[in-house]
Formats: sequence, C-alpha cells, structure tokens
Amino acid sequence: MVSPWYSRAGDISATEMQPSDFVTLFADTETASPVETYRRICVFLNALAALPKKSWRPRIKSGGVRVEGPGLDRMRCLLDRLNLSFEGCSVVHVAGTSGKGSTVLMIAESLHAAGRRTAAFFSPHVTSLAERFWVRGGTAGADLVGRAASFVAGAAAEMVLDTEIGPPSYFESALALLLLCADEEGCEFIVLEAGLGGTYDATNAVVPGVLDVLTSIGLDHTDLLGDTVEQIARDKAGIVTPGGRAITAALMPEAMGEVQAAVSARAAALHASPDIEGAVCGEYGCQFTLCFRDGIRWEGMETRMNGIHQAENAALAAGACRLLGLGEGDIRTGLRKAQLPCRIEWMPGDLGVILDGAHNRSKVRALADTLGGIPSGRRHFVLGTMGDKDYAALAEELAGPVDRYFVTLPPENSPRPGLSPKKFARALREFGAREVEEFLDPWQAFGRAIEELRNGDLVVVAGSLVLAGELRKRWVSEEQITEAGSAFPPEIWT
Repeated sequence: MVSPWYSRAGDISATEMQPSDFVTLFADTETASPVETYRRICVFLNALAALPKKSWRPRIKSGGVRVEGPGLDRMRCLLDRLNLSFEGCSVVHVAGTSGKGSTVLMIAESLHAAGRRTAAFFSPHVTSLAERFWVRGGTAGADLVGRAASFVAGAAAEMVLDTEIGPPSYFESALALLLLCADEEGCEFIVLEAGLGGTYDATNAVVPGVLDVLTSIGLDHTDLLGDTVEQIARDKAGIVTPGGRAITAALMPEAMGEVQAAVSARAAALHASPDIEGAVCGEYGCQFTLCFRDGIRWEGMETRMNGIHQAENAALAAGACRLLGLGEGDIRTGLRKAQLPCRIEWMPGDLGVILDGAHNRSKVRALADTLGGIPSGRRHFVLGTMGDKDYAALAEELAGPVDRYFVTLPPENSPRPGLSPKKFARALREFGAREVEEFLDPWQAFGRAIEELRNGDLVVVAGSLVLAGELRKRWVSEEQITEAGSAFPPEIWT
C-alpha cells in the first residue's frame, strides 16, 4: 500500500514538493484509481500545510504584542481566483464546540431527502480524506474532487507568489475543493462545518448565509479562542449573518448572552431548537419526541447515532430544517439516515469495540454518560490525545478503579503533536485509575486491550478522532471508503 504522504507520480514527498509541482500532481488523475487520486490530494494539502505562512487569525504574542493575521482575506482571495460566487445558493453555516459534524450531516441528509441538490463540508476526516466532501447523498467521487484539485492547485501556486496573502492553508484549500464540487454539481444548498471558532474561520468567507446554526458551546481550543466560555461564544457567534437568521442549541447562560448580543448587533433573528421528550438511547441509536415552540409535536423521531447528545443534535438540525422550509417526512428521513464514523460507534463483529473521538470535557462526559447505560463487564480504554488538549479533564471524567487503561500516542499523521502517554497516564492515576499501561504505538495499545477482553467486556477508544480513525482501519480501509462512496461500505455494515 502506498503511504498517503506520497504520490505514485514520481514519489513526491509532501515536505519536498515545490509550488511548481502542484498542478502536475493532478495531470493524469483521470486514469488514476479513486484511492490514488485522494492520496495525491493528501500530498498536495500536506505540502501546503508545510509551507511557511502567516497565522490565519490575530493573536497575542509573548509580551502582550498583538499580531494581525490575514483573517478571511486569504480565503476570499482563493475564492476570487477560483471565480466562485454563492449568489443564488443557500449557504448554511454550523459552528460550535460539540456536535457540529452530526448536525451538518442531519441537515444535509434532510435536504437531500427533500430532493434539494446539496453539498456539505466536514472537518476533520476520520479515516479517509474523502469523508470531508459530501455531495448529493454521499462521499464525493474521486474524479469530481480530482478536477477541483487541479484548479485549487493552480490558484495555490499563484498565491505563493503573493507576499501579502501567501499560500492558502490545508483547511482553506480543502474547503475550496468542496465548494468547487458543489459548483460543478449545481448544488442549491451548501452546509458548512466550521473548523475553529467562527469569526475568522474560513467558512465565514462563504456568503451570504441563509441560516446560521450554533451547536453547544464549551471550553476547547482555548489557546486560540480564549479561556472563558464567554470569549469562545463571542468568537463562534461571529458566523451570524447581518440581517439573517440564527438558531441555537440550549446554551449555558454565559454563552447565550454572547450569542444574543451578536444577534442584536447584527439585526438578525434568533430561534431556539425544539425540546426533547422521552429520549431512549441504546446500541443502535435514539428515539425521542420533538416539541417545537409553536406547539407542534413529532413523536417517534429516530437517529442511528448513539447518546442523548445526538438526540440534542437532531433537535437542532430539525429546527434548522423547518426554518429552511422542509417538511416532517423529509426531516425524519434525514435524521434517521445520518451516520458519522467514530461517534460512539459500535464496530461490527463480536469483539465489543466502541470507537469515539471525544477530546474535550463535554464530549468525554457525553461518552461516559452513554457508556453508563450500556450493560458490560470490564471496560478497557485505549486513550490518546493531542498535546494542546485538556487531558486532565479527560482523565477526571474517565478514570476509575475498576476499568483498565492503555494510553498511547495518536498516529504519526496527526495534525499536531500528541500528548506524552506518560503525562496522560500520570493524570489518570491521580484521578483514581489503578491499572494503566503506556504505549508509543496505538496499534500495540489496541492489540493489548483486545487481548484482555473477556466475555461481556468492552474496548473503548477515545481522546482523538485521528486515533479512532486510524484504529477503524481494522474494519474498513481508505480504498473501501473511496470506492463505496461511504464511510460505511455495505459489505461491512449490513
């Protein structure tokens, strides 16, 4: 198997590529296999990530000096070079701390069920880059994304020469790929998952927005967004469109205050998601009743993703879809069909393995609450997270005297340095864990946990979507995902 860091077109390393190589990388993608095309795109995006560039957002350096970044200007420049305009297209922005990806997919699936040509952007991906690009009901075909990549590569090579703006980032270029695919497919709706924050997130350059959606907001990415809920909410609320419409999940008072202030300042209309009643969640999803503010009740709603937090995401998505003019039947279909990998995902087979990407306190708490309702024997946690995460909060939520812990580094292709297993293990012990082992290799940690399984036990992987996505390859490969057009190939998930 060829490493995703290399292309068969001359075995060009992402770190060795020159801007002049960008376009030639896609010269013959019409004859390449789907997985090869996506791997070339990976090489291109990683080459962009390796190029020196200005920080994309303002920041405070040591000594209190404020340094200005290009903000949205670089993304706008890229859109201009690609001749992309979104007049006449309905753009839905989704920002928040937790639940963005699930909410985006539920909205996109509902629009698709209603017969609307829809594209959606996700970040990050789990196992295959293809998971970021959803067009008209499934993962975008490699031929479509390959054509888009040739245009983005050309624009990026030109921007390298612009000393004021510089080359686009990995995230900005990946977003541009989806937007070009949506343009070629004539999509009426584009649903965008914000990456970090909102005000300076590249998705905020895609305007005008027909609806802005805010999921739950808590502490995460404090090094960039601020170290209080108020500061983070203020940044997330930066997606609110002047004179537009916004809808929020139930938020903490300090977060809601910032959202209301942003909505008021921009003369926008604010809506609340419906309430949930009678939620029952199990291994195969949730059932619940939605109670809308106008007195309408929808009973027997379902989502295939597990956990009460997914019912809350579904409520927000349903409220958003009603504002977009969709009917009950199409929304029911969309919520029921939506499924993302590594969101408290039970893997097929008899091993008893759950993969989850929880990496902050709120997400780990949702995982712990869901696990509390699953009858099982002993739990064997395989944990690994990034060095910039609040690992003490993860340890506090998961540590216990009965369960076992196999602590490891995320895989080598992680976007940021991983947290030392020794440091994570020390925190787990401080919060009461008794049996903790440390590993540098995630596959060794996973294998050790599998060895320890007894009848009725569970293996639970958490701490990073990158870690969960790497271990998911035990069941499904990049090739299968790109060929099936889905992270859930039917030959594996029946």
